[in-house]
Amino acid sequence: MKKATLKDIAKAAEVSVATVSYVLNNVANQTIPDDTKCRILEAAKQLNYVPNLAARSLVMQKSGLIGILINRAELEELWRQLRYSQLINRLERLLSDRGYHVVLFSLDASDPKLDIISERKLDGVFVVDVKEENFHLISSHFSAGVPLIVIDSIIDDSLFYKVNYDYKDAFAKAFTASQHQPNFIIIDSFNNAGLVNHICSSSGLDRSLIHVMQDEQTLKAFLEQNKNNTGIILNEFVAISAYKYVDPSRLTVMCTTGCSEIIPAAATRISFDDRKPEEAFHLMMRLLENPTARPESKYIQVKAINN
Repeated sequence: MKKATLKDIAKAAEVSVATVSYVLNNVANQTIPDDTKCRILEAAKQLNYVPNLAARSLVMQKSGLIGILINRAELEELWRQLRYSQLINRLERLLSDRGYHVVLFSLDASDPKLDIISERKLDGVFVVDVKEENFHLISSHFSAGVPLIVIDSIIDDSLFYKVNYDYKDAFAKAFTASQHQPNFIIIDSFNNAGLVNHICSSSGLDRSLIHVMQDEQTLKAFLEQNKNNTGIILNEFVAISAYKYVDPSRLTVMCTTGCSEIIPAAATRISFDDRKPEEAFHLMMRLLENPTARPESKYIQVKAINN
């Protein structure tokens, strides 16, 4: 099938090729009516137009590459390996639909090797679950003007945008939805210690009642001490491990990995759907399309919904 061109879109939208180019490349300082923009974008969609990234790179001095940097611990358990699979998949689809190519990097969370990052010219970067002490080392490898969005990390730096779940709101929904008052919480461990502390404080429970998942043996011991209690678990894959030792009906699962369908019907579920990758994606597009009109708020908290 012949690929659609700017000329094809211009003909379908009844505008000039230059106008199509202005709209599709988000050229600033052009007074193009909104209805004309919508007509062009609809024509591009109907014609299945795919941008020529090589040509766009030459014109706009952009590579068309977006990086996703996942910080990983050594010898990760399966539940940690799967934690970001849906986030990566969803971001990749959203970015591909917009004409970008995704470059995925797995970094050693304790000792990130950054040479490979320096070899790539990236238009924007997502950094996921990074240790705060390593963050500025990583961010220093990107030139000024490259949007950098931090996901699942508490970073005390007002220069960068952060996207996390609104855990305080999610816990409030979980306590309301639970059939019995929860008296323990199990959370998955993160490389970012600040996020772990934030989750614990957001729960409102004493720290002695919160188990940070490290391995299945310690999980089993904790659940045996709480076998007659009810609790809240973060991460669907951690919950699957917990079901070996506790009745699912005693658990409310906070679905943080986008895989709520694997949770048994007997368990209560609190979900965030696909909204974290969606929020991160839309924020990245705003930063790329109009760098001079950056959102004032540097911290997006994604709220949960009751399933």
